[in-house]
Amino acid sequence: MKLLNRTSRYYLFFSLLIFAIIGLALFFALRYTLDHSTDDSLEHTRPALARELLQLKELEPTMYIMDEIVEVRPILQVSDREFFRDTTIMVVEDNGALEPEPFRKYTYEELVDGKPYQVSISLSTVENEDLIRTLLLVVLGGLLLFLLAINLLNRYLSRELWRPFYQTLAQIKDFSIQKDKAPSFSHSDTTEFEDLNRSVEGMTGQLIKEYNTLRRFTENASHELQTPLAIIRNQIDLLLREGERSEQDYNIIQQVSEAVSRLGKLNQSLLLLTKIERGQVPEAEWIDLNPLIERKLEQLVPGLEARGISLHRELAPRSVRMPLMLADILLNNLIGNAIRHNVDGGDLSIRLADDFLVIENTGPPLRQAPELLFERFRKESKSAESLGLGLAIVREICDKYNYNLRYTSEAGRHRMTVAFG
Repeated sequence: MKLLNRTSRYYLFFSLLIFAIIGLALFFALRYTLDHSTDDSLEHTRPALARELLQLKELEPTMYIMDEIVEVRPILQVSDREFFRDTTIMVVEDNGALEPEPFRKYTYEELVDGKPYQVSISLSTVENEDLIRTLLLVVLGGLLLFLLAINLLNRYLSRELWRPFYQTLAQIKDFSIQKDKAPSFSHSDTTEFEDLNRSVEGMTGQLIKEYNTLRRFTENASHELQTPLAIIRNQIDLLLREGERSEQDYNIIQQVSEAVSRLGKLNQSLLLLTKIERGQVPEAEWIDLNPLIERKLEQLVPGLEARGISLHRELAPRSVRMPLMLADILLNNLIGNAIRHNVDGGDLSIRLADDFLVIENTGPPLRQAPELLFERFRKESKSAESLGLGLAIVREICDKYNYNLRYTSEAGRHRMTVAFG
């Protein structure tokens, strides 16, 4: 959730809480004030009612006097007890129907014409209820509009105040160390955002500088290694051709030759990874993968037959837009990896469809987490021929052309899927 939305949610929750508290407080305050006013009115009615009762020849249990309902009940003796309470009385409306209405009742005891009675005076509070509703509607409605206006204003101001931050964030997302260009942020009047922009500019500039230094070192080292490696390889060939050597000398020279060959492959692989990352690859073209895979499989058939590996293929026409060199490397690494990690007497299945390429092979269970396979110098095989860079190169190629590379394993079968998207 965005920071602005989270802040607005807290403000809105707090505003609604304040609204509810103020609403309840206002309701009880109005209720108390109006009840107190009604009680005073009923108390002031008591002397006038006493005079009215003295003039009556007969006291009925329930009487309507001065817009009030008066109830009189004889008792044994008079006390000072009196109290107020809310009640509901059925009243005949203009249409003749009985409807319950709220009343405020004042009950006390006194002598009427020398006889003790309990007298109750009930005064309708319908107007009080209407007044409370009206006041609550007006006040709380105005308060609600005010709180909503404050929240909208706060959201607008927050969005405007945080605009430089989101602009900075957008440039950071768009930043790539391979573009060789540090982001440039506009000036902000907010001190914190200005400090953030200057810090990010300094950090990205330093990252680009260090990356370029490392890249130049890698490129220079790779190029410089090619010449001495070629010289060593030539000298080894001369040693093998010239003179008689003991078997031990031949073994030593052979081991040196294999190490030099491995070092040369490692150098080429690292240089290739650097070129792919920097985009220093040939221009992309449309390549039909079907005949390319067929040619590679024809070259590999003798090796597969020697190990007793069964080959199953299901190839549909599918063209991809990428350099032929990278397509060739991609297939070489995927198919070669499936053969290298296969078992004698196993099988290899290759399926090419419109949306994906699946290469599946039998093999021993994986000894490490699947996601680690695509890291550089991660080797599943203990073979000295494996550099641990094949799948790393495959991943770089797939990332460059937005292909989804996925590995799965189940019941002794390993599946590598390239989804073209």
